[in-house]
Amino acid sequence: MTAQPHAGPARRDPASVSSEQTVRRLVAEIHNGHRFDRLDAHYDPAGRDHDPRLVPGRDGRRTFWRDLVTGFPDLSVTIETLVADNDRVMAFLTWRGRQLGEFAGRPADGRALELHTSELFRLGADGRVVDHAAVVDYSILRTFGLRPLQAPGPAAPELSGPHTAVERANAVRILAAYREVLSEHRLDRADAYYERDYLHHNAQVPAVPNGVEAFRLYFAGNFAAFPDLTATVDHILASGDRVMVFATWRGHFTGLSRGRRPTGRRLLMYTSDVFRMVSGRVAEHWEVVDYSGLENVGMTVRPPAGG
Repeated sequence: MTAQPHAGPARRDPASVSSEQTVRRLVAEIHNGHRFDRLDAHYDPAGRDHDPRLVPGRDGRRTFWRDLVTGFPDLSVTIETLVADNDRVMAFLTWRGRQLGEFAGRPADGRALELHTSELFRLGADGRVVDHAAVVDYSILRTFGLRPLQAPGPAAPELSGPHTAVERANAVRILAAYREVLSEHRLDRADAYYERDYLHHNAQVPAVPNGVEAFRLYFAGNFAAFPDLTATVDHILASGDRVMVFATWRGHFTGLSRGRRPTGRRLLMYTSDVFRMVSGRVAEHWEVVDYSGLENVGMTVRPPAGG
């Protein structure tokens, strides 16, 4: 990712404020404080975990954190943006450290880790996490010897709990954009959902420029490469002027695009996006992408070193 989304106008109801504070405490204590004796204080042992980095269950969570800090004892995690929506919280995180210990069966080599993830937490009545999912860039992690250990959990592509009329309208607009523009390939309709000069913050190489015309050109190339490309929203949150989603992209690399020869391989790619909305259109967009999905079909699209 490049520039990060700053906090915008948000619905500051007590439930969302409490959820935000709870997740910030979790990141401070677990991710940065490495207080793994406190895992059960933050995660319900009977809760569900759909994080691809770990085996489901309490033991899998403990093993993940133990192995991670053994390999990266200086691990630090930064919250880049956070959207709290009733009992659900979605956050973009940046993980940094150096491999100073054994990790994934490999000896320490001092390599730097910079990993972007999007994390979705659902909190129970006692404030503990009862459901957790993540989008993780495995184009980075597999260079350290890691592969996904589980598939994503069940989708829930609807808002949950009370929302303002504007928040509901913004969510409807984003769902329609995914359906009409990204899955039905109606690039002529992009103006209906994006401001003409909208800002697109991304870490692709080369980066996708700003504005609707660049958007059309970029996705015209994607649709040429993947004629059957679809994007399905798996989770959606809305708060204030922000909408945040998890999405799954599917298709087959059967078309020629940007000089790349088709491989016929099936695309399965996970992304997470946050949109800043103005009058029902996207004015600004940030993303976390698991670029390994593109690499798996024979494309090389990697974030630049250093983010």
